Amino acid sequence: MKGKQLYSSLTLIVFLIAFGLQAQELKQSLRLQQDSAFQAFLKVMETEALERQESWKKQLDSIHPDSLTVLDGQKMKLSQLPDIDRFKRIKAIRLQQNELEYLPSALLKSDSLKRIHLDQNHFSKLRFSANLNVEVLTLHSNKFRKIPRSIRKLSNLKILDLENNKISRIPRFIGKMDSLEELNLNFNQLKLTKKSIKRLSKIKKLSVGGNKIKDLPKNIGELASTTHLNLGKNQLQQLPPSFAKLKKLEQIICYGNDFKQFPEEILQLTELQEIDFYYNKLTTLPDGMGSLTELKRLFLSYNQIEKLPDDLAKLSNLTYLYVHNNKLPVFPDWIARSTTLQRVGLGKNRIINLPDLSAMISLTDLDVQGNLIDRFPWELLNKQGMKLLIIKDNAFRLNETDRAELKSREAELKSRDFVIVY
Repeated sequence: MKGKQLYSSLTLIVFLIAFGLQAQELKQSLRLQQDSAFQAFLKVMETEALERQESWKKQLDSIHPDSLTVLDGQKMKLSQLPDIDRFKRIKAIRLQQNELEYLPSALLKSDSLKRIHLDQNHFSKLRFSANLNVEVLTLHSNKFRKIPRSIRKLSNLKILDLENNKISRIPRFIGKMDSLEELNLNFNQLKLTKKSIKRLSKIKKLSVGGNKIKDLPKNIGELASTTHLNLGKNQLQQLPPSFAKLKKLEQIICYGNDFKQFPEEILQLTELQEIDFYYNKLTTLPDGMGSLTELKRLFLSYNQIEKLPDDLAKLSNLTYLYVHNNKLPVFPDWIARSTTLQRVGLGKNRIINLPDLSAMISLTDLDVQGNLIDRFPWELLNKQGMKLLIIKDNAFRLNETDRAELKSREAELKSRDFVIVY
């Protein structure tokens, strides 16, 4: 019986890990009677990591110094590195998911080094030497309380990832790193100020989600170079007027904030290609959204929207539209006339009608589950390019003849990779 319980618990753990939970989160999610199973699982994982570590060290001993270009020691419970001074041609360091607190400075001096990945370790400090070649540095999920000052010596760095640390401020030197294009500071303890905005003005892709930000600095419009801006998982309710100056913006993510009204400032950003307002408190959308003619992806799910304005029909480049889990009572006619929409998600609303959608020549995916629809869209079964139809939990009823028709077409639909969930 105990063996069966252990197997069941380990199965649960493996399932949770597949969905990205870390060990600490797993431990908290298990009940007290499962503690022994969890400890057994950790022991197995540790043993496997140590076996990989020993095998890796032996492999390093047998490699010719000039042949190693990627130092790959991921998931090995390394607390320190073996002697690797003899390897002079390393282009990439991949040491994610270990227990490292220190790296020898000589390793970071290599003229051939271009990419450094040290995510999920125990680093709180790092000292970099001058290096003209490093372009990518990822330090995701460590223990940094500030951005290491020596990073400024990586004068051609393009991508810096410091997500999930404890960083609170943007240092002055960031504004002087002319090559830096992408900066990820999601899930830190960041306090955005007017000074920090000035220091970020050259960044093209900026992520500051999950920092409990309630208000953006009034000079947010000085992010003159920014094309992609992630403000998700904060506590924003509005945007400053200067936000309308971000004319180069192509993507804005406001996922999981507290917006009750769609910000009018966004309507002036005519280069936008993607808007994400998942998980807010929107009830309406403003007129004028049709002016965003470059928009390709519009994500509005998990709000309280009761109507999609007809003005959206002007979005001649729109390909993805997700508005599931809202309060829409009707399927908008303009959607049925769209020749560009590929994926449409309107599941879990209050939609009664479903018009003929055969004119939607680009449509591949349609999700209208959990509504009040009383008609099965038979026309879509013959539509070229259709790949996914989710229409379960609606008001229509399929009789025996209907079910026989669907059954008879299973093989043909499968050959077209067309999946129907009803």
